[in-house]
Amino acid sequence: MPRLHHRHPPRRRALLVVFGLAAACAAGGAAAQDGAFPSKPLRIVIPTAPGGNLDLLARVVAEKLQQAWGQQVIVESRAGANTVLATTAVAKSPADGYTALFTISGFVQNLVLQAEPAYKLADFAPVSMVASFPIALAGSAGFAPDTLTQVVAAAKQKPGAYSFGSYGMGSSGHIIGQGLNKLAGIDTVHVPYKGESATLPDLVSGQLQMAYGSVGFFARQVPTGKVKLIAVASPQRLKDFPNVPTFAEAGYADVNLAGWGGLFLPAGTPPAVLDKWVQEVRRIAQMPDVQKRIYDMGFIPVGNSGAEFAKDLTAEIEKWRAVVKANNIKLE
Repeated sequence: MPRLHHRHPPRRRALLVVFGLAAACAAGGAAAQDGAFPSKPLRIVIPTAPGGNLDLLARVVAEKLQQAWGQQVIVESRAGANTVLATTAVAKSPADGYTALFTISGFVQNLVLQAEPAYKLADFAPVSMVASFPIALAGSAGFAPDTLTQVVAAAKQKPGAYSFGSYGMGSSGHIIGQGLNKLAGIDTVHVPYKGESATLPDLVSGQLQMAYGSVGFFARQVPTGKVKLIAVASPQRLKDFPNVPTFAEAGYADVNLAGWGGLFLPAGTPPAVLDKWVQEVRRIAQMPDVQKRIYDMGFIPVGNSGAEFAKDLTAEIEKWRAVVKANNIKLE
């Protein structure tokens, strides 16, 4: 007699295949949730034009993230509307950790300068303040005062005779300059420009006595002998300019408001994904080669935690709001 082969009936075989596929998919889904992030390319959106210092810093971080995570990290510039364009775009992005915002302190200033901001702090999950961006008060070489005390004394003797340039209405330089006017009881005239580099010709010619801008920008001008640094808005004195005091040291702590560059994810990002970003960015900010590049840009490495960054942001909002309100500064 022929031997009998026991086989599953066709219907039973079909059910076994279906259940097997379902089990495999479930296991794959669990694995993805348990640690497969990131499993595709990521985007870091910046609110400034390509080629600037923020773009360079974002690319340093993107390069290190790409090495650590094995996924492409694209830096995308969405400049416009005083950083609002990039900020709102990321706020509306899926909260899955694949789109991040790398922005500047204009993020906070918009919240206090605008009656109805296009976004709110609660729309974001802070990752880390990567670096502090000291803001320099530079003077023309032909401008007699060398210190902030001397600037205040000269301005008191000649109200309205001296002017300071900033890189735009509502910029950090504008707010700090007007805040100094209020605190010191002086009257220096604000002249807004489209970017810090636009202030340089007038500063060098002496048409403009003072200008605010990034330390990185003005530090490159100091060796020419046509520009000098008077004071810096920074948590501490600069490593490369140890003789230049901070605004706080000169007696004006309320306007010692440094800029910064920091990373955010959309609110609602899964905690495990947010934590992975926080830990990796903090690690990157501590790398010696990264720190050197940050210092070379005229910045100061920070790399704090998301919780620390959130606390700093809350305090910053109140500080900027106080200066803006006291001086009735508004965006035009």
